[in-house]
Amino acid sequence: MFSSLSAPSSLSSSLISSFVADKAPPVTGSLIPRRDLISVRVKASSSQNGSDYCFPEKLKSFAKSAILIGAAVSMTGKFATLPVKAESPVTTTEETFEEVKDEKLSEIETSSPLSELLDSTPEAVETLRSLLQQKLEKGEDEEALKLLERLVTAQPEETEWKFLMARLLGEMGRVENARQMFEEILRQKPLSFEALFENALLMDRSGEGNAVLQRLEDALAVAEAEYLVKEARDVRLIIAQIHFLQKNVDEALKSYEQLTREDPKDFRPYFCRGMIYSLLDKNVEAKEQFAKYRELSPKKFEVEGYLRTPLSKMKLFGGGDDN
Repeated sequence: MFSSLSAPSSLSSSLISSFVADKAPPVTGSLIPRRDLISVRVKASSSQNGSDYCFPEKLKSFAKSAILIGAAVSMTGKFATLPVKAESPVTTTEETFEEVKDEKLSEIETSSPLSELLDSTPEAVETLRSLLQQKLEKGEDEEALKLLERLVTAQPEETEWKFLMARLLGEMGRVENARQMFEEILRQKPLSFEALFENALLMDRSGEGNAVLQRLEDALAVAEAEYLVKEARDVRLIIAQIHFLQKNVDEALKSYEQLTREDPKDFRPYFCRGMIYSLLDKNVEAKEQFAKYRELSPKKFEVEGYLRTPLSKMKLFGGGDDN
């Protein structure tokens, strides 16, 4: 895999394979992430913090793919990504299912205030979740957004809906609205790894190279002040990613090396360095890093399955179950 970088899809797929938390299983469940997730669309900043580092053309061409190099872990649990739009005709059974769901939704809407019903009736939550999934699969983004807005209003403390809404807004090109939603999540959970990461990508996409680093440094200061070692380390991994996206390759490598010295058993920095070396055609160094990564990565991580999965079908980054 190190001798040629001529196929972006292969590189993208291989990047996916590293990012699972020590306690995080591969993404499973009925929701299949959509092909054009926000993290795939985000472009590396081309003008912020340039360096004199030799930056080969092939490395520039893989800026999008390299978004994954940064740090971390596959988000797990209930923070589902956006489903793939349906590519085959809807069957009669599916149409009937949708009619039933619409009828149930109508009953939910008329029976009592949504917030009360969601709190008291688990079936209502699942009905709305299924309806939301169906609308996303069919590409009915505006309808899905309206439903998410109602869910966010009804359950303001439930971050699942806010994450989905932020990602959908980003996919719809409403970057500022997506950022506002991520900031709202961060007001609830200032060290939410996935919110910090995705918000950082949006900021970098908007050309706020210096601001995004300051935003992350502020989060790092909070984690360090509260002696949250794991959270501080995760934020530093994101910072290293942003350095790479801004073409500060030396700084990114230095950060990963420091993280490795501090915790030699963390497999993530090895993979990050391996991918950078691979992009730079430093194949010997890359193989060394990947060998260490394979030695340390979770045994339950199904590498081959992830390698066969398109880039956009993975969740990117996440600090663990409690973020």
